[in-house]
Amino acid sequence: MTQHRSCDRLAFVVTVFALALAAMLVASGVRAQSMLNPEYTEFYGKAGGEVNLFFEEPRFAGQDNHSLSAFIEPTFYAEWADGDISATFTPFARIDTADSERTHFDIREAKLDFVADEWEVTVGLDTVFWGKTEAAHLVDIINQTDTLEDLDDEDNLGQPMIRVGRQFDFGTVQAFYLPYFRKRAFPGTGGRLRAGQPIVESAERIDVKGERFVPSFALRYDCVFGGADIGLSGFYGVSRDPGFDPIIVQSSLPGAQPQIIGLAPVYDGITQIGFDGQFTDDATLYKAEAIFRTGQTNLNGNERDYVAASGGIEHTLYQVFDNADLGLIAEYAWDSRGRDATSTFNNDVILGARLALNDEADTSFLLTSAIDHRDEVATVRLEAQTRVGDGLIAEIEGTLFVNGKDDLLASDLQDDSFVRFKLTYFW
Repeated sequence: MTQHRSCDRLAFVVTVFALALAAMLVASGVRAQSMLNPEYTEFYGKAGGEVNLFFEEPRFAGQDNHSLSAFIEPTFYAEWADGDISATFTPFARIDTADSERTHFDIREAKLDFVADEWEVTVGLDTVFWGKTEAAHLVDIINQTDTLEDLDDEDNLGQPMIRVGRQFDFGTVQAFYLPYFRKRAFPGTGGRLRAGQPIVESAERIDVKGERFVPSFALRYDCVFGGADIGLSGFYGVSRDPGFDPIIVQSSLPGAQPQIIGLAPVYDGITQIGFDGQFTDDATLYKAEAIFRTGQTNLNGNERDYVAASGGIEHTLYQVFDNADLGLIAEYAWDSRGRDATSTFNNDVILGARLALNDEADTSFLLTSAIDHRDEVATVRLEAQTRVGDGLIAEIEGTLFVNGKDDLLASDLQDDSFVRFKLTYFW
């Protein structure tokens, strides 16, 4: 299976970085015997299960109606040299009853962090998030998205990297060397929330010499001035967002039309310049993100430079009743490629509300809707959670796809509105 080959490559990368970790510990004056006896250790993490219930019958053959799954994500943490050197290891595993592809394993973190004065160095696998806006995460590009977990682009695969950062009086500068590219995984034929045509990962193409071991590079500058939090970033390497080429088979029957039997992911070599910012004015947050990207192919398979931007406000009303706080969200996301964009956020208004009850159970609700006012396609999402015991969190997530029949990206999901019940134990 491609998943097993991917795990083999990942194991190789982890081994290399483990050797680098040991070398850095020795170079930092930590003796070999001390490596086995850190000054501080901690073991924490989470595990849980979920039920996914879909409102309508499957749209495509082979899909299951509902699914059960379980996951575990433990973290092992250790420190040496009064905390100047630390190691973190976070594996992740999920088992799913409906989709064999969603049954997967990943290493989110396997890294060494080294701190010396104003310098910080990270070696290993890590997850890095950039961005400010609620819905469209435009500038976030270091990690590959784990689409097997959810559609919200907030779950990431661990990325092998060397990160060097330095703090200055005028802000923080970080440089990233990313030696290995991680492809995106997609739901299998038995899973919901998938494309109508099967994604044939074995037919993938990386349009950069060196394929997976081609390096990518990134640079980021962060600063805070008064109430403004600003980030500037640059990326050069393999795009984390794939395009797709149809896999066409010509029939041997006379007069028969060629058949599309699947889609092959295509990963382009790109350059991206990004900006993200947030300004805090008492109870109101003003947020914005923007990117300029070259080298990316669009939905029609044509390479086209483009600009994308998102921005909006979040205003909090404190103690609207009892002790509860209500946050009101309004954003707009735009992509210069229009209907040829590979993102669903190409001309969308995002409206939402976040309610925090501030009770002993930390109960909260988040309701958002993304509406494409050109095509009148909408996605409505509800997230609610509360603590039901010591370390136990109960969650409900629901997503409703509205009027996606005539939209190329949304039409495959029009029958996949669902509700998810999730129970997670934290230790």
